[in-house]
Amino acid sequence: MPLPVGADAPLFTLPDGDGGPRRLADMVGTGPVLLAFFKISCPTCHLAMPVVAELQRRYGDAIPVVGVTQSKMADTLPWLDEAGFAGPVLDDEQDRFAASRSYDVQTVPTLVLVDGGRVAAAIEGWDRDRMNGLAADLGDRTGRDTSPVTTEGDGRPVFKPG
Repeated sequence: MPLPVGADAPLFTLPDGDGGPRRLADMVGTGPVLLAFFKISCPTCHLAMPVVAELQRRYGDAIPVVGVTQSKMADTLPWLDEAGFAGPVLDDEQDRFAASRSYDVQTVPTLVLVDGGRVAAAIEGWDRDRMNGLAADLGDRTGRDTSPVTTEGDGRPVFKPG
Protein backbone atom coordinates (compact mmCIF):
# COMPACT_ATOMS: atom_id res chain seq x y z
CA MET A 1 0.00 0.00 0.00
CA PRO A 2 1.15 3.54 -0.64
CA LEU A 3 1.67 5.87 2.29
CA PRO A 4 -1.52 6.24 4.34
CA VAL A 5 -3.73 9.32 4.28
CA GLY A 6 -2.31 11.88 6.69
CA ALA A 7 1.31 10.73 6.32
CA ASP A 8 3.98 13.28 5.55
CA ALA A 9 4.46 13.48 1.79
CA PRO A 10 8.12 12.91 0.89
CA LEU A 11 9.68 15.61 -1.23
CA PHE A 12 11.84 14.69 -4.20
CA THR A 13 13.57 16.17 -7.22
CA LEU A 14 13.45 14.32 -10.54
CA PRO A 15 14.29 15.21 -14.14
CA ASP A 16 11.33 16.28 -16.23
CA GLY A 17 10.60 15.58 -19.89
CA ASP A 18 13.11 18.24 -20.92
CA GLY A 19 15.82 16.80 -18.68
CA GLY A 20 15.74 19.66 -16.19
CA PRO A 21 15.28 19.12 -12.46
CA ARG A 22 11.73 19.46 -11.12
CA ARG A 23 11.22 19.79 -7.37
CA LEU A 24 8.03 18.51 -5.77
CA ALA A 25 8.55 21.09 -3.02
CA ASP A 26 8.04 23.86 -5.60
CA MET A 27 4.81 22.27 -6.83
CA VAL A 28 3.23 21.53 -3.44
CA GLY A 29 4.11 25.00 -2.17
CA THR A 30 1.27 26.41 -4.28
CA GLY A 31 -1.43 23.90 -3.27
CA PRO A 32 -2.51 20.32 -3.90
CA VAL A 33 -0.71 18.12 -6.45
CA LEU A 34 -1.86 14.79 -7.85
CA LEU A 35 1.00 12.35 -8.50
CA ALA A 36 0.36 9.52 -10.94
CA PHE A 37 3.00 6.78 -10.68
CA PHE A 38 2.94 4.51 -13.74
CA LYS A 39 4.92 2.26 -16.09
CA ILE A 40 4.17 1.98 -19.80
CA SER A 41 4.45 -1.84 -19.79
CA CYS A 42 1.63 -2.08 -17.22
CA PRO A 43 -1.74 -3.13 -18.70
CA THR A 44 -3.65 -1.46 -15.86
CA CYS A 45 -1.79 1.78 -16.56
CA HIS A 46 -3.03 1.59 -20.16
CA LEU A 47 -6.54 1.43 -18.74
CA ALA A 48 -6.06 4.25 -16.23
CA MET A 49 -3.92 6.87 -17.97
CA PRO A 50 -6.61 8.20 -20.34
CA VAL A 51 -8.74 8.83 -17.24
CA VAL A 52 -5.79 10.48 -15.49
CA ALA A 53 -5.47 12.61 -18.65
CA GLU A 54 -9.12 13.64 -18.20
CA LEU A 55 -8.36 14.66 -14.60
CA GLN A 56 -5.45 16.70 -15.93
CA ARG A 57 -7.68 18.40 -18.53
CA ARG A 58 -10.37 19.24 -15.99
CA TYR A 59 -8.26 20.35 -13.03
CA GLY A 60 -4.59 20.52 -14.09
CA ASP A 61 -4.37 24.30 -14.27
CA ALA A 62 -5.57 24.53 -10.63
CA ILE A 63 -4.24 21.24 -9.22
CA PRO A 64 -1.23 19.96 -11.15
CA VAL A 65 -1.50 16.34 -12.27
CA VAL A 66 2.07 15.07 -12.50
CA GLY A 67 3.05 11.81 -14.17
CA VAL A 68 5.89 9.95 -12.45
CA THR A 69 7.20 7.38 -14.90
CA GLN A 70 8.99 4.18 -14.03
CA SER A 71 9.86 3.72 -17.72
CA LYS A 72 12.46 5.32 -19.94
CA MET A 73 11.43 8.90 -20.71
CA ALA A 74 12.09 8.47 -24.44
CA ASP A 75 9.49 5.69 -24.51
CA THR A 76 7.12 7.38 -22.08
CA LEU A 77 6.49 10.70 -23.85
CA PRO A 78 5.02 9.23 -27.08
CA TRP A 79 2.92 6.80 -25.02
CA LEU A 80 1.50 9.66 -22.93
CA ASP A 81 0.74 11.64 -26.08
CA GLU A 82 -1.32 8.69 -27.29
CA ALA A 83 -3.12 8.53 -23.92
CA GLY A 84 -3.87 12.27 -24.18
CA PHE A 85 -1.90 13.24 -21.07
CA ALA A 86 -0.47 16.75 -21.32
CA GLY A 87 0.72 17.34 -17.75
CA PRO A 88 4.29 17.43 -16.52
CA VAL A 89 6.17 14.13 -16.45
CA LEU A 90 8.99 13.24 -14.08
CA ASP A 91 11.53 10.47 -14.66
CA ASP A 92 11.72 8.08 -11.70
CA GLU A 93 13.34 5.31 -13.78
CA GLN A 94 16.64 7.18 -13.99
CA ASP A 95 16.90 7.33 -10.19
CA ARG A 96 15.99 3.63 -9.69
CA PHE A 97 12.48 4.48 -8.49
CA ALA A 98 13.59 6.56 -5.50
CA ALA A 99 10.40 8.66 -5.54
CA SER A 100 8.22 5.57 -5.92
CA ARG A 101 10.00 3.91 -3.00
CA SER A 102 9.61 7.02 -0.85
CA TYR A 103 5.81 6.83 -1.39
CA ASP A 104 5.86 3.07 -0.84
CA VAL A 105 4.42 2.44 -4.30
CA GLN A 106 4.03 -1.33 -4.56
CA THR A 107 2.07 -1.45 -7.80
CA VAL A 108 1.23 0.84 -10.67
CA PRO A 109 -0.74 2.79 -11.37
CA THR A 110 -0.80 4.51 -8.02
CA LEU A 111 -2.29 7.97 -7.64
CA VAL A 112 -1.40 10.09 -4.62
CA LEU A 113 -3.00 13.44 -3.84
CA VAL A 114 -0.61 15.59 -1.82
CA ASP A 115 -2.02 18.61 0.01
CA GLY A 116 -0.43 20.71 2.72
CA GLY A 117 2.64 18.48 2.77
CA ARG A 118 0.57 15.38 3.56
CA VAL A 119 -1.01 12.51 1.67
CA ALA A 120 -4.66 13.47 1.21
CA ALA A 121 -5.74 10.43 -0.87
CA ALA A 122 -4.21 7.39 -2.58
CA ILE A 123 -5.50 4.88 -5.14
CA GLU A 124 -3.71 1.71 -6.24
CA GLY A 125 -4.51 -0.04 -9.50
CA TRP A 126 -7.81 0.70 -11.22
CA ASP A 127 -10.91 1.33 -9.12
CA ARG A 128 -13.81 3.09 -10.88
CA ASP A 129 -15.56 4.21 -7.69
CA ARG A 130 -12.39 5.59 -6.11
CA MET A 131 -11.38 7.31 -9.37
CA ASN A 132 -14.80 8.98 -9.59
CA GLY A 133 -14.51 9.90 -5.91
CA LEU A 134 -11.15 11.52 -6.65
CA ALA A 135 -12.70 13.47 -9.54
CA ALA A 136 -15.48 14.67 -7.22
CA ASP A 137 -12.89 15.70 -4.60
CA LEU A 138 -10.81 17.60 -7.16
CA GLY A 139 -13.97 19.21 -8.52
CA ASP A 140 -14.98 20.31 -5.02
CA ARG A 141 -11.49 21.68 -4.34
CA THR A 142 -11.53 23.71 -7.56
CA GLY A 143 -15.23 24.61 -7.77
CA ARG A 144 -15.45 22.74 -11.08
CA ASP A 145 -17.05 19.70 -12.65
CA THR A 146 -17.59 16.87 -10.14
CA SER A 147 -19.11 14.43 -12.63
CA PRO A 148 -17.69 10.91 -13.05
CA VAL A 149 -14.61 10.45 -15.23
CA THR A 150 -15.45 6.80 -15.91
CA THR A 151 -18.79 5.05 -16.30
CA GLU A 152 -20.10 1.53 -16.73
CA GLY A 153 -20.39 1.81 -20.52
CA ASP A 154 -16.84 3.02 -21.19
CA GLY A 155 -15.31 -0.46 -21.54
CA ARG A 156 -13.35 -0.30 -18.30
CA PRO A 157 -13.94 -2.80 -15.50
CA VAL A 158 -15.10 -1.78 -12.05
CA PHE A 159 -11.77 -2.89 -10.56
CA LYS A 160 -8.46 -4.20 -11.83
CA PRO A 161 -5.32 -4.56 -9.71
CA GLY A 162 -2.11 -2.99 -10.90
